[in-house]
Amino acid sequence: MLTKAVIDKLEIPTSSGCYQFFNADKKIIYVGKAVNLKSRVRSYFQISADHTPAKRKMVSEAASVKWLEVDSEIEALLLEANLIKKYQPYYNVLLRDDKRFAYLHISLEDEVPGLFITRNIGKAGKYYGPFTSSRALIETMKAIRKIWPYCTQKKIKAEPCFYYQVRRCTGVCGGVISRAEYLKTVIKPIIDFFDGKKSKLIKAYETRIKILEKAKPEIGTEKYQELLKLKLTLTHFKHVLASTKVISVGEKYANDVIELAKVLSLPKIPYRIEGYDISNIFGEQVVGSLVVFANGEAEKSSYKKFKIRTEREGDVWSLTEMLERRLAHTEWPLPDLILIDGGKAQVSQAKRVLAKFKIDVEVLGLSKGAGLRSAIARDKIYFAGEKLPLELPLASPALHLLKRVRDESHRFAIGYHRDLRSKKFLLK
Repeated sequence: MLTKAVIDKLEIPTSSGCYQFFNADKKIIYVGKAVNLKSRVRSYFQISADHTPAKRKMVSEAASVKWLEVDSEIEALLLEANLIKKYQPYYNVLLRDDKRFAYLHISLEDEVPGLFITRNIGKAGKYYGPFTSSRALIETMKAIRKIWPYCTQKKIKAEPCFYYQVRRCTGVCGGVISRAEYLKTVIKPIIDFFDGKKSKLIKAYETRIKILEKAKPEIGTEKYQELLKLKLTLTHFKHVLASTKVISVGEKYANDVIELAKVLSLPKIPYRIEGYDISNIFGEQVVGSLVVFANGEAEKSSYKKFKIRTEREGDVWSLTEMLERRLAHTEWPLPDLILIDGGKAQVSQAKRVLAKFKIDVEVLGLSKGAGLRSAIARDKIYFAGEKLPLELPLASPALHLLKRVRDESHRFAIGYHRDLRSKKFLLK
């Protein structure tokens, strides 16, 4: 069994990389990534460590640890994904449902191949993952785009997209370069990088640069432009890998989820939260929004819009319809927590709808104070069956998480409402 004393005797490096915990049967039970391997591994065995029950069980079963060093945080992220995919460690799956993992999809069949984040593997192309943090993957894709400016358009249009103007696209979407050239100079290097061929890429760039330099191309020629472009790409490559910080991205939010469970004494950690909001103006074009947060991060692919059909006026009845329609979709995964933009009435009604469907999920309401001081009033948290709401300190991470969910559901509902109003105006 591993202990803090045992860990302290191991010569674990302080560099970036991945660590693997093994049980007594020498089977990998957990894979993680870290900016500082020694510090991260030690943190599991600190007396002060505040772990979830599942993580405590994982630590108690850990009999040995191994680690792999890499040169950058991005490479640590990619290595973690590859190791999880290869070994499917039990506690990686237990601590976070595999359905919530993010994957990188490189769409090779589109007119304009590109990079996209998905939760489902199905369409043709190449897939990489699973990634434990979609936010870290987003930041990695932003960094990759600085090196190889891939396009997010799927079809060729008359003119290049906006990102061509800011040098984040080669112009393939507007016919500036051919699809074949785009595949060769942008997509192929990205695939090689995600396949772990960093050294091969660097060597290929350096070799081609030496050949061109030896030829001494004249200024303004095609080969001279190629030389400049290769040098710039290689410089960006090395700089981005060295400077991009991705590992800590998303981890803060995961901690916020645990903090929320502790502060509110929830029966389980709400890894998956659904936020609901109703939007209307004078009862017209009433719409509802459903947003999903997984491990503290917005999961936009799971957002849903509802055009309210009920003729009964009031947010309570609109919420009732929206919840009933949502719960009818048994193929959608159930949340650990439902957050309503509202107060006691909305929470009570939501619990009644859940009871009708024989579903037991914790429901909270979050609302601001009313009146002239509403802009500076503290947010109030309403519980089912409780008469008085709870007010958390303004600096509370748990409150910040709830507000992010509430504000995002409100933004999404308002956006949908505006779209419907615009369409109605155009039809007049």
